[in-house]
Amino acid sequence: MYKQKLLKTHEVADDSVRVIWMGTAGLYLSDGETGLYIDPFVSRYGLLKVGCGISLKPQHRLIKEWLSITGGNKAEKILVSHSHYDHAMDVPYFAQASGAMIVGSESTFNVARGAGIPEKQIRIISDRDSVTAGKFTATFIKSIHSPALFGKIPWQGEIDEPLIPPAPASAYREGGTYAILVKHPRGTFLHYGSPGVKPGIFEGISAEIVFLSIGGRKDTASLIRYVIEPLHPKTVIPIHFDDLFGPVDKNVSPLIGVKMDEFWKTMAEKGDGLKVNTLPVGEAVVIFP
Repeated sequence: MYKQKLLKTHEVADDSVRVIWMGTAGLYLSDGETGLYIDPFVSRYGLLKVGCGISLKPQHRLIKEWLSITGGNKAEKILVSHSHYDHAMDVPYFAQASGAMIVGSESTFNVARGAGIPEKQIRIISDRDSVTAGKFTATFIKSIHSPALFGKIPWQGEIDEPLIPPAPASAYREGGTYAILVKHPRGTFLHYGSPGVKPGIFEGISAEIVFLSIGGRKDTASLIRYVIEPLHPKTVIPIHFDDLFGPVDKNVSPLIGVKMDEFWKTMAEKGDGLKVNTLPVGEAVVIFP
C-alpha cells in the first residue's frame, strides 16, 4: 500500500530556493533569480508502447504546459543525470523553449544534437566537472545505474550519433550515470537520478537534502549505507517511484514493484531520525528559506 508523507508547501519568499517535482526524476529549481531543470520528462507513454519498441514522440503540448507550470521559460541550465528516455527525451524541447544550456554526457549531447539544438547550447561533462547558473553550482559525480530490469541495467551503452526522434525507448542508451550535487548560498542538495550503489563516491561531501530515486533499487539498506550516511543529510525526498507509464498526475500512483512499504519501514528503522518526505507534483515547495 502506498503511503505519502508530503513535505508541506510554504509561502514562497522572493529569494528562497524552491523546487517543483515534475514526476519521475524531474525537478525545477529556482531562487527567484535563476532557474534550472534536472531531468525534465513529461511525455509519458504506456508500458506496451515502451516495451514493444514503438517509436516515441516528445509530446510538445505537455512540455509547453509544464514550462508554464514551472515558470521555467527562462531557465539557465538543464542538468541531465543520464540519457535514458525518461530522463533525456524531452530535454531538447525544454531547452528550445527556454534557451537553457543542456549539461550532460556525450550521449546526452547526441540526444540534443538529434533534436536540432546547436552545439554552443550543449556542454559535455566528465566526473567532478562543475557548472554554474546564477548562485547555483552543480557538480557531476560519476555514479552507477541500478539493475532496474530483471537484475540488469537497462539499455546500457552510448548514444554515439545524433538521435533523431521519434525513436524507441531502447535508442536512448544510458550513456553513463551521474549524481548531481547542487550548492547554493542557502543550502546544498544532491539529485540521485538512479539508485545504483557505488561505494566511496561521496567521501568528504555533504548535502542537507537528498532527492533519492528509489524505483528499480536493489534494496533500501544499501542506499542508506552508501548514499545517505556519507552525505549526512537532514532530509531525504524520494523521487522516481511514480508510475512513469501513466500521466503526470497530482494523485501519485507508485510504479509496480517499487515496494513503498519496504522503503518507509527501512528508512524508519535505519534512517537514524532522518526526515523523509515526498513532494506534491507540480507545486513549488521551499527547501531552503
